[in-house]
This record gives sequence, C-alpha cells and structure tokens, in this order.
Amino acid sequence: MKKPKMHNNSWGPTDTLSSTILINIREFLKYKSKNRSGIISLTIFLSILIACFIGPQFSYAQGLKAAIFDVAPWGHEENGHIAGIEYEIINAISKEMGEDIDIQLVPYKRMIENLETGTVDFAIFYRSKKSEKSGEPIAKWGKLDIIVIGRAGTDILSYKDLKPLEVAVRLGGYFDPHFDNDSTLNKLSVDNYEHGIKLLMANRVDAVIGTAATLYYEFNKQGINLDQLGKPFFIASAEDWLHFSRKSIQQDKKEDLKQAVNTLVRNGRLEQIFSKYLPSKWEHF
Repeated sequence: MKKPKMHNNSWGPTDTLSSTILINIREFLKYKSKNRSGIISLTIFLSILIACFIGPQFSYAQGLKAAIFDVAPWGHEENGHIAGIEYEIINAISKEMGEDIDIQLVPYKRMIENLETGTVDFAIFYRSKKSEKSGEPIAKWGKLDIIVIGRAGTDILSYKDLKPLEVAVRLGGYFDPHFDNDSTLNKLSVDNYEHGIKLLMANRVDAVIGTAATLYYEFNKQGINLDQLGKPFFIASAEDWLHFSRKSIQQDKKEDLKQAVNTLVRNGRLEQIFSKYLPSKWEHF
C-alpha cells in the first residue's frame, strides 16, 4: 500500500527519458528548420517520439487510486499516516490483488467529485440511488448498523419509544427513510457526532443517532464508558459498497477489484477488520 505521496525533485527513469527526448527534439528542430521540405518528416518524427514517450510514462504512472472520506473511524490521519476502517479494507484489497493502491484522504464532497471525474478509480461508501449516480457499485463488503442510543436509564426498545425523546441528528445525515422523513419526531440538528454526544452527556438531548462504529469511536474519544449508556436500538442498516468511477481509465481492473472484495468477504477478513471497531455486544452481522 502506497503512503500519501511526498513530492521531491529527484529524477526517475521517466525523467531521464524525458530529458533525452527533449534534447533530441531540439537538435532535430535546428536541422529541419533550415529545410522546409522536412515538415512531413518532422511531423512523423515527432509523432513517433511522443508515442514512445507517452506510452511508457502512462503505464508507469497509472496505478489504482482510491479516495477515503475524512471522517473517523472510516478514514483519518493518525501520527502522520492514514488510518481507519476503510484504509484497512483497501489495504486488504491491495494485498489480495497483489497491487499497490494510492489512497487520497479527502472531505466527503471531494471524494464524490473525484469519483465522478475519474480523478480516482474507486471509493467505498453507502449505496443509494444518489450514490449510483456518482459511481458504479460493483461489490458490497458489508452492512453498517444504524443505531439510536441514549444515556443509561433511557430505554429505547422500539421505534415508538423515540416519540417523547429529543434526538441529536448530524447535519446532512441520512440514516433511514422512515426516521429521516418522520416529522413527528423531535430532532435536533448538530454539526457532527462529537457535538451530538457532548449534548447527550450534558443532558441537553435524550439520544443520538448514527452508525454504530462512528458513535462508538466518538464515545471512546470522549472517554465515555459503555456503562454510562443505554442499550442501543437498532433502527436500520446501510449497505457499504465499493463504487467504481465510470470515467476511470482503468476499467480493465474493475473485475479484479470485485473478485478481491468478494474473496475477502467470503474468508471473513473484512468482517474481522470491522469487528475491531465495535464492542462485541454491539455487533449485528
């Protein structure tokens, strides 16, 4: 797995090739500029040089590129390196394929933009009608639990138990069509999960909704023990898929990616990775 790129001024094989070709072009131009009859020869010569140069350079530079959205624990920076669930999943895919994958850690919106333009070859996120417009879903690696959880003593055993509660909802979040469109519920929009959990523990809201893995990460980050919380209410699940860019120039690798993910699902490797980010009593496979 390639680390985030660090640019330097060192010369590699393609740089040496570039230098040699440019020198030859300059010399050829000096000669042919004195000979008008050489225009056709010049055109042919340049075409051959460009083909020789671009071909090797193109294949040398093009490896698979993936984008991860910068939201812990899915993707984040840790001690100067990319870490998180999706980083580990892509690393496992890379090993299964026997091929390096260059990873970009970017905001969610930019991840979608890069996928739509073909700047990256694939990304992993929820599958939905909207997501299918951004990329082609080619392989599902798992389902993500969406839960509602309150403080200890707040029992949420069914959907109707949400009615008297004020629930913190991440701004722009989509969790479950029934919940999202239910105007009878008392919902408070919050900037992020961290904010919602702080309000929860300050008794300013009764519960918070989100993916189990993300909430668990934030609880740990804020030093909140599970004993301080009620039993999570499982409200829905979302399928997480590898979406391949329709504008990727590496369409020939799409099937290899799909097979790698399916193999890792069958042998339990991806479930093993994901389980590290959840307490055992929250697991819901």
